[in-house]
Amino acid sequence: MASQSAILQQCFQEAAAASKGALEHCVDHAVAILQEAEPKSMKMAERDELGTAWRELLKHKADWYAQYPRELLVAFKAAAAAAAREPSQLQPASASPKQRPDVLSLVDDTQLTEAIESSRLLQRIVPMVEQPLSELDALMSSVQGLPTVSPELNPLRPDVFAQTLRLLMTAARAEPASVSLWFKHMAEPLGRELKGIYEKQLQLLARAKVQAAGYRVLQSPSGASAPGKPSASGQGSGQGGGQGSGASGWGSVSGGLHPAGGPQSGHGGLPSHASEEQSMQYADLSGVEIGDALFQDFLFHGGANSHQKLAPSFYAAVEEELAALRDSPEEPEDEPPQEIPPPHYQAMPVVDRPQRFVDVLSQLSSKVWGAYSSAVGRSIVRTELKKDATQVGQVLGLEVVRKVVNQVAQDPRLLVPVREAIVALEPSLLRLAMVDPRFLSDERHPGRRLIEGVAQRSFKYNDEFSEEFGTFFEPVAESFNTLNKLTVENPQPFGDVLTELETSWTEQDQGEEGQREGLMQTLRVAEQRQAQADQIAYDFSLRSDLEQAPAVVLDFLFGPWALVMANARMKEPNQLDPGGFGAVVSDLLWSVKLGQTLNEPAKLIAMIPGLLGKLRTGLASLGQTPKESQAFFEALMKLHQPVLELRRLRSQRDASESAPMPLDIPLPDIPPATLEQRTPKASRQLWLGPKEQNAAGFEDIVPSDRGELTATPADSATVPLELPQSAEEAQQAEDDGSALSPAQILLGLREGSWVDLYSKERWLRAQLIWASTKGTLFMFVSHGGQPHSMTKRSCEKLIRDRFLRPVDMQDVVAHALDALAQEKAAASQPAALA
Repeated sequence: MASQSAILQQCFQEAAAASKGALEHCVDHAVAILQEAEPKSMKMAERDELGTAWRELLKHKADWYAQYPRELLVAFKAAAAAAAREPSQLQPASASPKQRPDVLSLVDDTQLTEAIESSRLLQRIVPMVEQPLSELDALMSSVQGLPTVSPELNPLRPDVFAQTLRLLMTAARAEPASVSLWFKHMAEPLGRELKGIYEKQLQLLARAKVQAAGYRVLQSPSGASAPGKPSASGQGSGQGGGQGSGASGWGSVSGGLHPAGGPQSGHGGLPSHASEEQSMQYADLSGVEIGDALFQDFLFHGGANSHQKLAPSFYAAVEEELAALRDSPEEPEDEPPQEIPPPHYQAMPVVDRPQRFVDVLSQLSSKVWGAYSSAVGRSIVRTELKKDATQVGQVLGLEVVRKVVNQVAQDPRLLVPVREAIVALEPSLLRLAMVDPRFLSDERHPGRRLIEGVAQRSFKYNDEFSEEFGTFFEPVAESFNTLNKLTVENPQPFGDVLTELETSWTEQDQGEEGQREGLMQTLRVAEQRQAQADQIAYDFSLRSDLEQAPAVVLDFLFGPWALVMANARMKEPNQLDPGGFGAVVSDLLWSVKLGQTLNEPAKLIAMIPGLLGKLRTGLASLGQTPKESQAFFEALMKLHQPVLELRRLRSQRDASESAPMPLDIPLPDIPPATLEQRTPKASRQLWLGPKEQNAAGFEDIVPSDRGELTATPADSATVPLELPQSAEEAQQAEDDGSALSPAQILLGLREGSWVDLYSKERWLRAQLIWASTKGTLFMFVSHGGQPHSMTKRSCEKLIRDRFLRPVDMQDVVAHALDALAQEKAAASQPAALA
């Protein structure tokens, strides 16, 4: 035992030592991805998050490189100590709910969120390490002196590495958004590094000549036989010693696998397709509820006994279930009036329509889904597949598909036909689970990507009765029906269907993409022009001849005239002063200083026609109308009036034969600019000309001005955000922290985010395609490429009044898995509080 202990400690030391280099590679990878993404983002808030995330990584990485191996070593030893306890007390080392993603008996929202993030991380890591980890589970169980393979007690299992890293990062007190970005971009390199660590551990244990432990077995009942067949004589309850090939995380927690010598079934014998070997291993799942613990362990950790055979009693129970389904009365086909919602339902605003319930037991439209419109028909397919299953993993895979499909079917973000389509696709997904039981845990798997791709594309529509949605949905239904007719032997048909659908979607989007690019280019040019105008205004502020210049003139120079010059330079970048608009600045500043112009009235009078002409020409080149600049020219006229009045009086005196008379000239009531007024401020909003405003869709950004929004729409259960309906309620909610403020909601939008927007007495589904660098201007595009641009202030007002409602776009499969995790957490709360 001493030698075994020494081997175990050597494994710990080598794994901890290797973790430093592994973490270095993970951090470098994440920093590179974040740095690359930061300048590409057109949204200021998103760029700030990305920049903060990689800078925080660089700030903490040196400390983490030193701490991670030490913390891992402590975690490894704690896991080994837990494995050494009595069997009834066995529990994974990270025993506190805060550290275990598979035990979500939590009551704190933050801890629940952390646990779900950890589960997602493991969900991406486990498929990458499944093969070497399966072998390592058996060898580590042997080294620890365990009687059978217990992957959940392997001190080197992935969740120990992941949870130790999470606790290390959480201790850095970084922003939650930064931590989420770290985990997102570290998952893939961490999986690769762990695979390398496990392979080295296998080499170490092989050199030490460690023999793998065996999985616990259920002995074959003597005299058992397959349904309808006599039992094979001489078949006893052989001793099982095979390794199995599942991944870490299952075992005694499932409650569905019996140890050798445990309860034996009297419901039947060996299945006809089972191996006729003398020493057979069985898992007894008959009468076992495939509950959340078993479900999550299989999905997120691989299920240690996934490759174990099934007990004869299981097949007997399946036969009974199948017979009951076939004897059940057939469901009546839908009548046409029931398949189509009534006219008053279709006439309701899309955000006010009550939810129609859909789940795996729903009767679907027979016209659309044919034989699989019946819940009984789909259940028969599922039960027949369970009868054909040869391994535990296949049965669990079927249960996972049923649970996830049921969750997606009840996702209120999806339109009813899309939810029904996922339910109708269940038979094909079940067949896929027979050849790849854990496909839903792999984000890159064609089966999961097909569900996600259709769901994400459907977010483009908010009305199931619209013509454009029908154009989208018909090919989806046709493709799903085609898949349901296939015998699934591999994931390729799902990948082919997704590729075909995505190709057609791309073709549909090509016209809109060109239009979108033109719209965004208009705003990009405006943003670039504004940035250059701000720089020109700053350069103006450094001029020495600003002294005594009136504020109204400086406002004109810092604002419209800086834009005129910026616009000219962008059109003719190779010229020093295109249009001569820069040269007129000196004349303008001189012309408004009475101390100088009264001494040289002739010069001013000669200058005025050309000066005014140049100013009007420049403003016209920018697209400004005379009305927009009328106030400035009226003020300029008042500043020039004393000199003009002086000239008139002198002319009168020269024409008079009388004695000289005094020249009483009224001075304009326009004081010089103060020091603060002589300091330009960067514009908070982009300036757009009338044509640019029209192209960008500014005609409907302020409902109260345009009279479009006549009434506040009623709340609807379909809206994922809980927003107050009045300014008073909004302020109260912000004060007591019970709801996000409109500013916070707006800050959470990213390019590509979908919203429901009320415009011209109609609810539109629109997508955010552009936001200014300063986050002060936003452009949305609805169906047909119709643009809707608005300022930050307008957006916040629309959000507060519930005329703009963000749509939650979280991945539907991930959302379904999270919902299942939260259901388990909620169910376990009473026990945690007791």
